Amino acid sequence: MRDLDIQQLGDEFGQYIIYLKCVCGHIRRCHPHTLAAFAGWDATLADVVRRLRCSKCNQKQCTARAVPMTAPRGYKSH
Repeated sequence: MRDLDIQQLGDEFGQYIIYLKCVCGHIRRCHPHTLAAFAGWDATLADVVRRLRCSKCNQKQCTARAVPMTAPRGYKSH
């Protein structure tokens, strides 16, 4: 899957998924709507990620990877 170059949460109209990975190895999938609820759509992704804590080890050392949304298996658009 290709990574998207996301600067602000509102880029790509919020149609992507963010994978947050901590240094402890914990990975969490998050939608930009969740992060925009407390930071706003104009916030940069880097600033928001710096504020996040890992739910497993409670550290503030997360990295983010934004990927496009995919249609579920068996979905037909016609």
